Amino acid sequence: SDRIMAGIYPNLGSAVQTIFKTEGINGFYTGWGPNLAQKIPSYGLTWVFFQQFKIAHKKLTARNPTNIENFSLGSLAAGTTVCIMIPLDTAKTRIVTQIGAKGFVPYTGVVNCLSRVVKEEGVGVLYKALGPRLACVVPMIGIQFGVYE
Repeated sequence: SDRIMAGIYPNLGSAVQTIFKTEGINGFYTGWGPNLAQKIPSYGLTWVFFQQFKIAHKKLTARNPTNIENFSLGSLAAGTTVCIMIPLDTAKTRIVTQIGAKGFVPYTGVVNCLSRVVKEEGVGVLYKALGPRLACVVPMIGIQFGVYE
């Protein structure tokens, strides 16, 4: 899906056909390692932040949070996590979408990607997608905690 969103392929059918033809079955797993390296800590951090925010809420109000408050605490937890984890998300996206650029030396992994981006483009580029990422993740996780807690 990252390659479709990056405009490398016009649709899912084209992506599946082209990836299989040019990269084989392994092409479907490009970026899988960086994706796990980003997702697992993200979910863990969000859960830890949410629990800590719930504890702070209870100390301040002497009661458990309501559903709306759980939504707000979950949103705050998600936003905090996104701000910390966005560099790994940027690296994962770049690794997955790095095919086809003429003269481009491919990234060899997450550390290589992060160090090259900082050196070649500046640290701010790692946070370029922060706004859209927050807009996507914060409401989704807020709803999740508001409904399930």
